[in-house]
Amino acid sequence: MEVEMQAKLMRRQGMGALITGASSGIGESMARQLGSEGINLILVARRLDRLQILGAELKEKYQIEYQAVDADLSVPHETKRVFERATANGRMVQVLINNAGMGVYGPFMHYGVEQYSKIIQLNVTALMELTYYFVGHMQGHGKVSYISNVGSIASFLSVPYFSVYGATKHFVKDFTQTLNFELRKSNISVSLIAPGGTYSEFTQHSGQVLKKSAHASMMTSELVARIGIDGMFKGHRSIVPGFLNGLMVHFPRFLPAKWMLALNDLAMRGAVDYKK
Repeated sequence: MEVEMQAKLMRRQGMGALITGASSGIGESMARQLGSEGINLILVARRLDRLQILGAELKEKYQIEYQAVDADLSVPHETKRVFERATANGRMVQVLINNAGMGVYGPFMHYGVEQYSKIIQLNVTALMELTYYFVGHMQGHGKVSYISNVGSIASFLSVPYFSVYGATKHFVKDFTQTLNFELRKSNISVSLIAPGGTYSEFTQHSGQVLKKSAHASMMTSELVARIGIDGMFKGHRSIVPGFLNGLMVHFPRFLPAKWMLALNDLAMRGAVDYKK
């Protein structure tokens, strides 16, 4: 088994991987995981300084190459620039991880429409556009390739006070699983990674205030990244890190939608509050 694992790692060395939202949280942990496997990295986020520090650290530690690309993917048309920089000079990308995402928690009218539009632009439009560009790129070079789109357990569950965020993650699930089927006979494997509560900056930026009970089900970004990347390379269509999270995503099959909304509302109110 160990010999087989070493052989797999050897085959991955020298691959090129692009990760969005790589400056913190799950994206940073994924960069660290892939870097440890000898995979060259294209790190994308708004905070260039963080990307450069992370890339330099991983280059020194694992003797990999990296490129830092500063981009705000909540701004229209940024994706084409990112794609062109990532593939310049014949550079080949075999792994795409669409991890960047944002959301806000609270009553629908608690936030402005401009903020919701940015969430949709980042979580839906940018993810779709990058996937489109890189599917074409991967089909062109013909090497075994992987795409992972980071959704959420909200991809499966309708969660009150997370209406726009949850709706975008439903899109990520349906888009990813449909694309997985379309490309099943190609050189490209497409996976959904759907974490639950994760210790990261997302909690703060989304306006959530964690209560004591929330910590019982929270996972570290390192564990989520490790499970997600392992499942991606195994070609799994849907990856839900954590036993309880994996159990929860099956509830909608057995309960009426009204009951599910009430249960999800109760669970969220018990775990988190929103910033007033």
